[in-house]
Amino acid sequence: MNPLLSAIFRSPGVAMSKIQFGLVLRGGPQSAQEARAAEALGFDSLWIGEHVVWRHSTPDALMVLASVAAVTTRIRLGTSILLLPLKHPILVAKAVATLDVLSGGRASLGIGIGGEYAKEFEAMGVPREERGPRATESIRLMKRLWTERDVTFQGRFWQMSDVTTEPFPVQKPHPPVLVGGRRGSLKRTALVGDGWMPYMYTPEMWREDWAKIEEMAAAAGRDPSKIERTIYAFMTIAETYEKAAEYAAGALGNTYAQDFSKIVHRYPIIGTPEQCLARMQQFREAGATHFILRPAGPEHVTAPIPEIIAREIMPKLRR
Repeated sequence: MNPLLSAIFRSPGVAMSKIQFGLVLRGGPQSAQEARAAEALGFDSLWIGEHVVWRHSTPDALMVLASVAAVTTRIRLGTSILLLPLKHPILVAKAVATLDVLSGGRASLGIGIGGEYAKEFEAMGVPREERGPRATESIRLMKRLWTERDVTFQGRFWQMSDVTTEPFPVQKPHPPVLVGGRRGSLKRTALVGDGWMPYMYTPEMWREDWAKIEEMAAAAGRDPSKIERTIYAFMTIAETYEKAAEYAAGALGNTYAQDFSKIVHRYPIIGTPEQCLARMQQFREAGATHFILRPAGPEHVTAPIPEIIAREIMPKLRR
């Protein structure tokens, strides 16, 4: 083992865990082809995000994953993320359980609370100030629906008596729920999450906030080592760092309707394959064990990225 990786595995709180690689799908008609290719390349997971209402076209994530389940056999299938406050937890629980059955136990539910686009909360009749409590309550309810019959629940937002939803998931006790977001996600992860999926993070932020999650989880009587440690990152690979930054800033600026020319150097993983590997090693050293990577840029730039990751990055980080 080289000195850098030896130091990584000696770092406090970093277990000798298998490194996993996930790829975010674009969600169009080519999803089945992308999924088959990703599985063949050795990726561990496939993900897709969604919005109910958004500036651009976004498909229903669980519908896409159901179609992908039919053409894959091994790879894990997850949402990155589903805006849980905008949906009824019974319907989400049933859809995820169905995906888990169809895929033979490969479903993961990544959730977030959104809020950056007010129109979708207005359209769904959900006050933005309620989105955090709604998400936490929904997670608690869904876990009961996945594992119990005749569920009686009296919460702030949801009430029911003697409710059973079937089919039950294949995974026991239930599909993992990963909590996405930024620093508002820490307490929710520690108390009810099975995984953490932060985005727009630096390795330093990741290390600092993971320590907070560990502390809160332990205080609540939960084992922090059971919480999956991911990082959701936009990735752009090009012949130079400067070119990658230009491509990433353009793509992300279009997606989020803001100027990314300065923060593109802080959050996405960009540059040559060697530079991207070095950045990912920093996240690994901080404690992340599952990279969820979303290629960013024009089509001619993003199309080769999965194969570059598989050929030039995966083997080195997995050693």
